[in-house]
Amino acid sequence: MNGSWISSFTSVGYYLEILIAEFLFLQTFEKRNLFIFRFAALLLISFPLVFLIDLDSTDSTFIRFFMLLLIIGVSIIFYLSNYKGNTFSVISSCINGVATQHIANKFTVLISLIPFVKEAASSNYIFSIALEIIICSIVYIIVFILVAKNFHFEKNSIRLNVLSITIVITCIGVNRLVVDHSSDNIYYELAACTYAIICCALALAMQLYLYRWQEEKSESLVIKGLLSASEKQYEQWKAMVQFTNIQTHDLKHMLDRIERLAEENKLDVPDLSPIRDSIEGFAPLVKTGNEVLDVLLRNMNTLCKQQNIRFNCVSYTDSLGAYDSMSLYFLFANAIDNARAGADTVTAPDKRVIDVSLKKFGDSVIIHIWNYFEGEIKFDGQLPVREKNESGHGFGVKSIKMLVDKFEGAMNTYAEEDVFHLNIILPI
Repeated sequence: MNGSWISSFTSVGYYLEILIAEFLFLQTFEKRNLFIFRFAALLLISFPLVFLIDLDSTDSTFIRFFMLLLIIGVSIIFYLSNYKGNTFSVISSCINGVATQHIANKFTVLISLIPFVKEAASSNYIFSIALEIIICSIVYIIVFILVAKNFHFEKNSIRLNVLSITIVITCIGVNRLVVDHSSDNIYYELAACTYAIICCALALAMQLYLYRWQEEKSESLVIKGLLSASEKQYEQWKAMVQFTNIQTHDLKHMLDRIERLAEENKLDVPDLSPIRDSIEGFAPLVKTGNEVLDVLLRNMNTLCKQQNIRFNCVSYTDSLGAYDSMSLYFLFANAIDNARAGADTVTAPDKRVIDVSLKKFGDSVIIHIWNYFEGEIKFDGQLPVREKNESGHGFGVKSIKMLVDKFEGAMNTYAEEDVFHLNIILPI
């Protein structure tokens, strides 16, 4: 009878361990209404159900494996009832928790094979429980830091999840077979535990690294779409610039003729210098050696004026003609758009400023863009991140980094009080 109670408590302990492990992978999911009360109520309901599952009531490996799956199923239902989101994604996250618990359990078994630990654990049940708690805590913390907190399982591939779930369940089943038919050989147990740890760790690593690959692929597609949109925008701006150049050329000639006729006929005409100054405002802002970039900088100046932002731009080099024009256009467009978004948050008129400078240094071109901003900028590594990621926003800095890497250059960003700085070095 006592053995049955201990077996039931073993079931409850296993259930508690996988609940904690699964919880690590569900942090990005939205909680359901009345989460705390729902969580507590479901704990009160599920623990007695799991307590009734006696893992040692049969010698059948298949039935024991089925009981383990039953406990896992209860834990999945528990979290499906507590968290919103895609059902399959919640299940996949829970299975990753099961894999984590399995890794911790096998590390516990491995350490228990050490002679003095084995002797202490066999003679002291409390020591055995404390050992398992310590090892589980260490493994759970490591897995959370390395895997669970780094990505959102709801965005993951369904096929990848299916493959990962299959590996974990198969590993648990095979390991159950090994445990039930152990040859009482320390090397046999060592090999079995190592196998289980490697399989479950492989499942977690596969999700992590393939997810990152999938995320980078998705971002690359978005950036390509933005680049295509920039090409269309450039063609429109170029056509507008060509039209404006013709009009300003004609206006200059007309002003010259008016002034000449007025002088010949001694006519009194209004001061035409403001009109001439306005026409000169349509001239190229700077000469960078890249016609496409010159068009962009001039139009960015116009856009900034519409937002009451002062746009200062100086170029001490004309060495950018060798670069791929559209890539360079896209790089500067994103950088200045980000600066415009920051400067537009500033209320003080004298701080609504964007400053762009280009200069040659040795065999490189140094680009420095800075602007005032208000609020807080969060950084992920050396790149700023936005909390919202709508309509392509948030991909700006990533696309700049991608293009700088393409040019084999370097970049860094930092905030200094209320000024944001972007530095880029491009080799010539």
